Amino acid sequence: MDKTKPFEISKHVVWEAYKRVKANKGAAGIDEESITAFEENLKGNLYKIWNRMSSGSYFPPPVKVVEIPKKNGGMWTLGVPTVADRIAQMVAKMYFEPVVEPVFLPDSYGYRPGKSAIEAVAVTRKRCWRPVVHCRSLEEADELLQQLHVRFRECGLELHPDKTCIVYCKDDDRRGEYPETTFDFLGYTFRPRRSKNRYGKFFINFTPAVCTKACKAMRQTIRHWYLQLKPDKELADISHMFNPVLRGWINYYGRF
Repeated sequence: MDKTKPFEISKHVVWEAYKRVKANKGAAGIDEESITAFEENLKGNLYKIWNRMSSGSYFPPPVKVVEIPKKNGGMWTLGVPTVADRIAQMVAKMYFEPVVEPVFLPDSYGYRPGKSAIEAVAVTRKRCWRPVVHCRSLEEADELLQQLHVRFRECGLELHPDKTCIVYCKDDDRRGEYPETTFDFLGYTFRPRRSKNRYGKFFINFTPAVCTKACKAMRQTIRHWYLQLKPDKELADISHMFNPVLRGWINYYGRF
């Protein structure tokens, strides 16, 4: 072999990956090692990650399983990797992402740098006014839905039965009667709503607003703050404790 390591992994990239993981914070994994504990032997731990990844012998440890309640009932299973594995994953991401990013269509928003869920909501809002995967008749929509089922099966996938349906985007220009005139997407409910244009005239527009499930989840979160049990706190203290969460809700759900 003319190289000591089969994979060229830069130590600088490993260091940068550690800094990004630290900035993201996060809980300890199955080994219960926090970022603070990892930093007690920072140089040695980072060298171990670099050495194993560059030699091709890195193997990820088990993931800690945490169950989180869903908004509509049931539980959502969340996997929490160890600190070391999060750094290794970040290293892989830093090498992999620049290669695959140019292949994605501009209209893809999930887990991509510089793109967000709220942008996907904004695009969906516009497309409820101007057709894209939209159809001009129920017959066209039925045919397209069947084609999608076939295409997904060819890829070894299937459409979610509860989240896939034909929806009529009803507004002032589309006044037909169909069974479904509403759908939920990324915490928003799209449905016909009374809106006002720039001239002050009211009209029916098919547009998004915060969904019922998200409202319920926010109310439950606020109840769990038990504000009535904090008489010892000043208003400034309460503001400092909860403003980041409230700002996040307002910035996301207050967009439209």
